[in-house]
This record gives sequence, structure tokens and C-alpha cells, in this order.
Amino acid sequence: MSESARISSVAALRDLKTALSQFIEQTNIAFASVDAEIGRMGQWLQQERPAYYKHAVRRAEDAVTRAKSDISRKQYMRAPEPVSVVEERKVLEKLKRRLEELQRKQDAVRKWAPRWERESMMYKSTCRPLSEYVQATLPRAIDRLEKMAVAIEEYLALQVSSPDLAPLDTGALGESWTDQPDAFVVRSTVEKYAHLRAMILSPEAASELRPAPLETPWQAGTVAPQDAESIAKLAIAGAPPGEDDLIFLAWRAVSCDVVFLARRAEPPATRADGRTDSGWFIGPLDKPEQPGGYACTTIGALARLVPGLASLLRLGPGSLAVLAGGTVRSILDEGNRELWHSESS
Repeated sequence: MSESARISSVAALRDLKTALSQFIEQTNIAFASVDAEIGRMGQWLQQERPAYYKHAVRRAEDAVTRAKSDISRKQYMRAPEPVSVVEERKVLEKLKRRLEELQRKQDAVRKWAPRWERESMMYKSTCRPLSEYVQATLPRAIDRLEKMAVAIEEYLALQVSSPDLAPLDTGALGESWTDQPDAFVVRSTVEKYAHLRAMILSPEAASELRPAPLETPWQAGTVAPQDAESIAKLAIAGAPPGEDDLIFLAWRAVSCDVVFLARRAEPPATRADGRTDSGWFIGPLDKPEQPGGYACTTIGALARLVPGLASLLRLGPGSLAVLAGGTVRSILDEGNRELWHSESS
């Protein structure tokens, strides 16, 4: 039996709502500031510095050529008498060193410009889940906090008018308020997992990743043969993706005991490099907004590493599954209907 609590104030909910609003504002400012700095540095490396060093090297080369001409002209005009060109040669050596320095810096800019571009893309792909969480999940949480506060205030008003009213049953609040559709609704398995689809790597970010073998040992276990046979009979199970189709993973998922597998609702798409994006993404169930970076491999390579996963990868677009230590906890279809449940209550 759930415990009850006598609530006399909703100030904590209001304070939390204010704190979340401030966090969203500060996070958005931080993201905007970093993005602006990335843009400025990218422009500096890709446009401003190359143009500057192109002209600077050309001017330095012209200066070296003129210095050599000055020496030759002085020697020619004094011929056949010997003439001292010590000072002129010092000037020439100084100009040569200046030219070499400019050329080194020009080469460094050429080297760092593409590297900066790659690093900035990796940063953006790593931060995208947090940005989407701040933009989408937290505003919903704030709305639900307000609904909870209003509901409690209404309850308190009823309690004042009816002193014999039973205390508020806080057990009905569920495990987490961030994903409930309404206040005071017991959180179901569907509500617990459906929000994980928001963590799927976007096609734009996925297009930047290239397939590579996974070297970290897989920790979440595999699907038992009898479960694989049952999963294959589900209505949403279809033809498996091609062995060369791509699947994307959060780095933390590889070393986690509990993971979720989510597939984008859109059908598989062909990337610019000719490879097929299966739409599958694997992430950690614990703190999914902290992926720890992303990896990409082929369906065939992952199936060879974890053979039992092939049964889950047959599920159609929009599917979501949770795997914990070799146990398939839940499978949801695109409409968030739970087709498989093996969690203990």
C-alpha cells in the first residue's frame, strides 16, 4: 500500500519550476555563445587567415626577389672591382626567414581548418541530445509541474472545505514526473520508455559518422533463442536490414548493462556516400542524454559481435526495445503499444 502525505504548500514545486526555467535560459545562452565562437573561429581559419597568408607570402616572395636583384645589380655595376654586399645579404636572410615563417603558418592554417571543422561537428553531435532535451523535455516538465501545483492547490482547497477528506496519496505520482502526460497518473512502462525516441541520433549528425569496428566488449547481453523466435512472430517484425546497412550507437551503450534500441519512424534512407542508414540507434537506458560520443558500424558487424540482436533489428520503423542483461524488457511499436513485457513489477 502506498504511503500518504499531508501537503500544506506547493512552494517547492514553484521554486523548482523557476529553477528549471533559469537553467533552460542559461543553457541556451551557453549553447548560443559557444556556437557563435565556433562560427567565428571557423571563419577565421577557413576564410580570413588563408586570404591573409596568401597575400603575405606573395609579398614576402616579392621582397626576397627584390633583395636578390639589389645584390646582383650592385655587383654588376661595380664589376670588375669587388664590392661588399654584407648588409644586403643580411637583409636578404632576414626576408627569407620571414618568408619561411609565413609559409609555416600558412601550412598550419591549411592543416587546422579541416580539423577544426571535424571537431566542431563532433562537438555539435555530442551536444545535440542535451540541446534537444533542454528544448523539448524540460519545457514539458515545467508545464507538468504547473499542473501538479494547480492540482495540489485545488486539493488543498477541498481539504479546507472538507476537513475529513483523506490525505493526498503521493504514491500515485509515479517514478518520475518528467514523462507523465498528466499529473497524478501512475507511470506505465510505455510512459517510461517512449521518450527515449527523442535521443535517436538525427540523420544530419549520423551522416557525419563513418563505420568502424566496435572494440569495447558488449555488456547488455543478447536475446535468448526462444525469445528470438517469439519476437520474429510479432506483427512489426519484418525482413532484417542488409548486412552493410548502418546502425549508430552511443559510446556509453556499449559498456552498459541496460540499453534501448530505437528505430526512426522514417524508412531506411540512402546517404550521400551510397550507404544505407537503417534508422537504428542504440543508447544507454541510464542517463540517455549523456551518450559519451557516437559510433557507427554495420548491421552485419554488430550481429556477428552480438548474434541475438538480429531478432530485434527485424522490428519495423518506429519500434523501440529495451534489453537488460540478455532479457528483453519491453518492445513498443510506432504507436507506443507495448507488444512485449517481461519486467517484474
